[in-house]
Amino acid sequence: MKLLSFVLLFLVSCTTGLFAFPQIPEENGTIQAFFCDKVNCTTILANVSAGKTLSCAMYHLSPDFLKLNITMLVVDSEHPVDGAIVETGSSLMHDKFCTIGDDLVWTGSWNPSQEMTIPNNVVLIQSETLAQAYRAELNELARGTFHGGTQEPGLVRLNGELAESYFCPEDECTKHVLETLNAAQQSIHFMTFSFTDDSIGELLLSKNTSGLDVKGIFDPRKNNHSEYERLSSFSRIVKNHHKVFIVDGKTVITGSFNPSQNANERNDENVLIIRDPLIAAAFEQEFTRLSLSARVS
Repeated sequence: MKLLSFVLLFLVSCTTGLFAFPQIPEENGTIQAFFCDKVNCTTILANVSAGKTLSCAMYHLSPDFLKLNITMLVVDSEHPVDGAIVETGSSLMHDKFCTIGDDLVWTGSWNPSQEMTIPNNVVLIQSETLAQAYRAELNELARGTFHGGTQEPGLVRLNGELAESYFCPEDECTKHVLETLNAAQQSIHFMTFSFTDDSIGELLLSKNTSGLDVKGIFDPRKNNHSEYERLSSFSRIVKNHHKVFIVDGKTVITGSFNPSQNANERNDENVLIIRDPLIAAAFEQEFTRLSLSARVS
């Protein structure tokens, strides 16, 4: 009798929400990728945000960026701005994202201070679900909760494919990057500014050994802890500020997150995982462009 009662309670709970499994919302929306050494990303953001509420968390700004009509602005303590909310703590507020209106997210590797001086990327993604997640993260930062918090990741089936946003350190970003890379069946191409995470390096070595097409680009300012030395047989050196992995020509991992321990455990960062062949093709074109200019160290 007790067992029957429990079963009935479980079935009722599943329908009332007590044990309900989370539902991933379905949306249709546009995705665009921009490469900020080839186009003026400040100008693009100004045009996209005209007449809409613009709120941003940005590590390092430029005078032109500060001319935009920004409603809320969070910055790192290394690069304070009058009137902005300034990070507190011993780590970095390393995000580079904005929310625009109710349904647009702007995020990637680009610091406005870099202008058009180095290869960078920005993704403009239309999704109410992701915009809500990024706004909640921004509000958490604005309340003074840096380097950890309770903000939930953003998950949405966008145009029929799963898109994911995660916020470090609370969401264990490295874990989600590893899961996405581990699912690769054909290829992994990456472009990185600072790459020091041993677990990601080990996975790339394993995938290369198993016969996948694994290729990478490192910035020349790599430090002594860089993964370059053990990945050098399939990697090249070229100046860049990307934090990108392209999986099977279909999935792109981007955002502010350098594959490093500090990015995973200490800094405020964000990761965006997009499954869209057209966007992946744009990043593959960028990878090819940089590969042609790369040099062996």
